[in-house]
Amino acid sequence: MPRPKTPLGKAILTGAAKKDPQRYRGRNEPEGLGELGVPPDYLNETEQAVWRAFADELPWLVHSDRALLESACILRARVQLKQDLSAALLRELRLHVSALGGCPTNRSNIQVPEAEAEHNPFDRFA
Repeated sequence: MPRPKTPLGKAILTGAAKKDPQRYRGRNEPEGLGELGVPPDYLNETEQAVWRAFADELPWLVHSDRALLESACILRARVQLKQDLSAALLRELRLHVSALGGCPTNRSNIQVPEAEAEHNPFDRFA
């Protein structure tokens, strides 16, 4: 099975894009995906509290993560309430958290953009 493509952001950080630029030419990745937002109304109180906990714990989540986060919230709420606990439920929750970048091994793949300092064009004269 071939190795999956290296994301462009990772290739730039590791220097791979500079080493082999033709491999990454023309590759586009989405930017500015919007804020995560508030939890959906159809989640119950516990699931909405879990949503806010995830939003606090994983600040890199964006709007396009909402669908996966919804199911992760439902699973985590079931674990917190000890509803139908099983190895399969815990495994599925672990996979969801991992896919969201919440495990130590996955966190190294997450790139949180730094807040840009406000540029003052007159700073050079100070």
